[in-house]
Amino acid sequence: MTNFEGIKAITFDLDGTLWDFDEVMRSSVALALVELAEHDPIAASRLDVDRIISVRDRIANELKTSVISLEKVRLEGFKQALRDVDRPNDDLAEHINKTYLHHRYSNIVPFADVEPALTALRRCFKVGALTNGNSYPKRVGMGHLFDFAVLASEHGISKPDPRIFHVAVEMAECRPSELLHVGDDLGDDIEGASAAGVQSVWVNRSGNRAPLSCAPEFQITDLSTLVDWLIE
Repeated sequence: MTNFEGIKAITFDLDGTLWDFDEVMRSSVALALVELAEHDPIAASRLDVDRIISVRDRIANELKTSVISLEKVRLEGFKQALRDVDRPNDDLAEHINKTYLHHRYSNIVPFADVEPALTALRRCFKVGALTNGNSYPKRVGMGHLFDFAVLASEHGISKPDPRIFHVAVEMAECRPSELLHVGDDLGDDIEGASAAGVQSVWVNRSGNRAPLSCAPEFQITDLSTLVDWLIE
């Protein structure tokens, strides 16, 4: 049985928790490459989705000691990818990045359980977004489902740092023990919340088995279960 008495606010991770991030990211990169082919077919012929992702991840790893806009990371990824294939063109990289971001935000499709669950929960709780990503709820057409949003890049700290959870606590106007965080990442979301004194629920849509060393107390495969737990 669950014991969430006293909860006044709920925060949700976004990418991977409320929608399939990998799917929208990969499809957006593919569409950016289509646009690249219109301007530089040679560069496009030397690149593919996996290589673009690899370059971007390399740059993100190099910058991991600082919390910066992931849009800037993606832009630097496109710039470096063109350099890597001997077709350097920062202006074109800027254009391709804009194409990517357009699709990255406009093509997001939430999982089917998301809107019904968040709509129901907002009747009883403050609902916020708490993300290390760069998706503003309003930008992806989901602003009406949230009361507030906390983006790591705006605060210079990211999950699992307890301080970013404390920012959410302040915005929710509650105590740490009165906040429930919901996310799909055992480290960033579940361990981070625990370190901040915040309760948490692991969204395990794929049915993966958690390591015994960090097995969460509560896990769900669908947000409707969360509604059942919290709203009688």
